[in-house]
Amino acid sequence: MTTDAPQPDQVDLTRADLIRGGLIAVAIAGVVVSMAMVVIGLPEATPAQSVLLELAMLPISVSLAAALGLLAQRARRAGRRSRQVLAGSGVLGVAGLAAMGLAYLTGPRPLVHLGQAVLLVALLIALLVELRLQPARRRSWFELPPEPDQTDQDEADPQP
Repeated sequence: MTTDAPQPDQVDLTRADLIRGGLIAVAIAGVVVSMAMVVIGLPEATPAQSVLLELAMLPISVSLAAALGLLAQRARRAGRRSRQVLAGSGVLGVAGLAAMGLAYLTGPRPLVHLGQAVLLVALLIALLVELRLQPARRRSWFELPPEPDQTDQDEADPQP
């Protein structure tokens, strides 16, 4: 190999790019896993298939959490109220996960659906806060070119 050969352009990946790529991969994987759980569990012939259908929403929740991570990378710094709401949302999400865990370990199975609903409400609250913290964008759909200055006279065509 000679040193005179042209080298391919190298892509400079930063830590933020790698994290963003990982979060995107997690979000896509969560949707694919959730769809597979529904397809496999759809007949509901065995107890395992019933469990797959009950928990099919959990990977979607992971995908939503990854999307929140993507939004958090671009968000402005959160104020005191936003941090309190995000902390409350996190506590609510943990309570939902705990309810789902308790339903499978000890308690009644309908508690799983309540836990999933609580978890989704927590993710929705966090999503609303993160959307509010996104930096403002100014978009102009149509842009007019600047008007020509009337003081400039054309040298070839002098006007009296």
